[in-house]
Amino acid sequence: MQNNLYFLSLAFVFCISACKESEIYPSTPSIDYKSLNFYSDTSGSISTVKLTFGFKDGDGDLGLEDKDTLSPYNNYLDPNRTIINKYYYNCYVYPLKSINGIFCNINKAFSIDTLYDAFRIQNLTPDGKHKAIRGDIEVELDPNLLTSGYITNNDTLKYRIFIYDRALHQSNIIESPAFMWPN
Repeated sequence: MQNNLYFLSLAFVFCISACKESEIYPSTPSIDYKSLNFYSDTSGSISTVKLTFGFKDGDGDLGLEDKDTLSPYNNYLDPNRTIINKYYYNCYVYPLKSINGIFCNINKAFSIDTLYDAFRIQNLTPDGKHKAIRGDIEVELDPNLLTSGYITNNDTLKYRIFIYDRALHQSNIIESPAFMWPN
């Protein structure tokens, strides 16, 4: 199910570098968990969740341009605009909730659709001969997406994350450590 982007904002923190000639990474991107931070507003309520993960890609084909809306990056796969194309977004973040000690996807209310956040990472391909890249990406999540009836204070959660490159290679899937949703 497509996520409503107006609930989200996206911030990238790039520590991108064209890698030295001796640094070689696979052409399929790989990611690793870095951090999860919660920020409160003046009333003490959680206003922002920032999730940071690292990435490496051997051929540097991460990210999309705004104009990348034709196949295979188009939003819908059918003329009636009912079948979502999973490649329109290239970064997916799924919240997982612990139920009896097992982490499960969170379904949307009155639906079998899974709750998730989806982003379009901007094109990160470096100029020059060597295209291998590495860096960090930070996504900024709106906590209202989860607190709108999906979780309660002190629920135990974690996030599951993966990305796609322009060749449609899916990265490895990573998870944040488990955390208790702050009061």
